[in-house]
Amino acid sequence: MTSTTILLPEWEAFERDYVKSGIPHLYVVRSLPAVALFVDQGAGRIGARFQQAAAHASSQAIALSEIHVDDITRDGTHHLEIWTDTRNLFPNFYRLAAEIVAAVVEGGAEPEIALAGAVSRWEALLSRPSLMSDEAQTGLAGELWLLDRLIAVSGTEALDSWVGPAGQAHDFRLGDIELEVKTTSGSTRVHMINGLGQLLPSIDCTLFLLSLKMTNAGSGGRSLPEAVAAIEKALSASSSAVLRFRAALAKAGYDESDAHLYPRRRRLRDAAMLIPVVDGVPRLTPDAISEIPVRFVTERISRIVYSIDVEGLGFADGTPPFLSVIPLAEPGAS
Repeated sequence: MTSTTILLPEWEAFERDYVKSGIPHLYVVRSLPAVALFVDQGAGRIGARFQQAAAHASSQAIALSEIHVDDITRDGTHHLEIWTDTRNLFPNFYRLAAEIVAAVVEGGAEPEIALAGAVSRWEALLSRPSLMSDEAQTGLAGELWLLDRLIAVSGTEALDSWVGPAGQAHDFRLGDIELEVKTTSGSTRVHMINGLGQLLPSIDCTLFLLSLKMTNAGSGGRSLPEAVAAIEKALSASSSAVLRFRAALAKAGYDESDAHLYPRRRRLRDAAMLIPVVDGVPRLTPDAISEIPVRFVTERISRIVYSIDVEGLGFADGTPPFLSVIPLAEPGAS
């Protein structure tokens, strides 16, 4: 599948900048022949519009009741228009539109041919609420980075350390050491924390936050499916380990049948940082909340999501304190 990250912003950015405002917008991808995305007043519809040489006798029929295809004429110019007004489909529709845009602009396909090919691949997916968000993909990429490294050291036994998908409090557990993996695509180490317990160690455990900064890698790095394939190869001596890994991926929200829809390649922007969660690390916990004066009635606060800046904290990969917790495989180890 053609990568669309160069032509269009990611859905979260497009939604923030053009959909949530409710202001009509035309996002021009190419001037001639014209290719553009549009957002109607109040975000009543979002769609893609492709200039064509001539009108067609009828709109293309597709087996997706919530997706509409029209032949329209604007200022004497013919266009193929694909759109939806079903809001819960907006994220997946946008990815469908992005694939069509890439096929037309980068691949030189005719709009109707690109539409037919994309719809045949997306028909089942568009009935789902959503694929993994970009944030979820980045988060999983970070966890797989650590899992791949642990497997290189400990083999299939390392799979037991990935406990987050099983609903445990933290992402990884190595004996009495717990690891919470936080991955950002930003340029600074600002991470989202979910709830009061995410930076709270379990009883008799020591908690570390592993901070990863990832960036788009172009032709380098790894895509999410490539990271999955590399780990499966590392586990291939044990069919049961591969099955357990796939089950954990499913719990994490990754479906192998969607692999072609996750083409973005990522690499570390700079060295991973390991941060002991001790005094001096920003965090909210039940104890911290209990210190707030009673007039703020904190017992009625049911959910807390916040961000923390950990720039400059912790130990860089390659230093003894880091390697004592997350070692590297010995040279030549398989």
